[in-house]
Amino acid sequence: MPSSPSSNAMLLLTVFSSIKASSPACTELEMNVMDWLAQMMGLPETFLHYHPGSNGGGILQSTVSESTLIALLAARKNKILEMKSSEPNADDSILNSRLIAYASDQAHSSVEKAGLISLVKMRFLPVDENFALRGETLSKAMEEDRSRGLVPIFVSVVCATLGTTGVCAFDCLSELGPICAKEGLWLHVDAAYAGTAFLCPEYRFFLKGIEYADSFAFNPSKWMMVHFDCTAFWVKDKYKLQQTFSVNPVYLRHPNSGSATDFMHWQIPLSRRFRSLKLWFVIRSFGVKKLQDHVRHVSWNWLKKRITGSLRGNFIESYKIQVVLDLRRFI
Repeated sequence: MPSSPSSNAMLLLTVFSSIKASSPACTELEMNVMDWLAQMMGLPETFLHYHPGSNGGGILQSTVSESTLIALLAARKNKILEMKSSEPNADDSILNSRLIAYASDQAHSSVEKAGLISLVKMRFLPVDENFALRGETLSKAMEEDRSRGLVPIFVSVVCATLGTTGVCAFDCLSELGPICAKEGLWLHVDAAYAGTAFLCPEYRFFLKGIEYADSFAFNPSKWMMVHFDCTAFWVKDKYKLQQTFSVNPVYLRHPNSGSATDFMHWQIPLSRRFRSLKLWFVIRSFGVKKLQDHVRHVSWNWLKKRITGSLRGNFIESYKIQVVLDLRRFI
């Protein structure tokens, strides 16, 4: 449910914020808000704009669907450039036909759509008894695909999902991360639905292995009282995004082109709204403590305590954020 501060910000955010030269306040606020939010959630310092030695940063995209596509396109571009070093005369379309990406069979439909748009083969892997994608499953799939001449590039793209839409399952990031790092795969973490829970330290054990992620996305618009559209998207290496999406015709250039942060090079569209304003309004109005209280108030543990013993349904105990009931017991 969107909050009043977010509603107020919606009245003010229809400005053009693609280029820092035309919207310095918009760009600076977004960079700062994304750093604050990353720190509030306990994300790695490599995702921060303003941190010594960091090449990363965050941006507000329209949806997690778009963020997944952006991550996959960046992974594809990066891998094709790598392949070109040994096959300089190969056509990009031929190299692209050999690429393959992976995700859990519980991943959101937008992951499949990203594969369709990018023309990258997408393989959906089986999960364990807790609906989680495991490292051993990924390793076996990669071995099979390499024997067929394919080139793995991406897990969800591997898409590791933290909080699947169906049952709020969590892929085993601590197993997937080292494999992706060793094998040179882009690890994208989709936490669209459950990501807001990481405002609370007691849920951050799900983030074990997040230091291996190349990108991370979640929706403040789902649980953080912010209006749609508002998707927080971070990358470890912003230059990999810029080499994928940068086009710089003369009418978009300015004296600081190349050194200033122009978010038009971090996304698919040119135009963008001042999305960070509503996120800033919410953070400024409620503060970290009240946002944490909001998450805890609607979480699994709060509801379970109040209805245990009063219903004949079974809880599926493995999911600690979303409440899942076995409704068959009510029939």
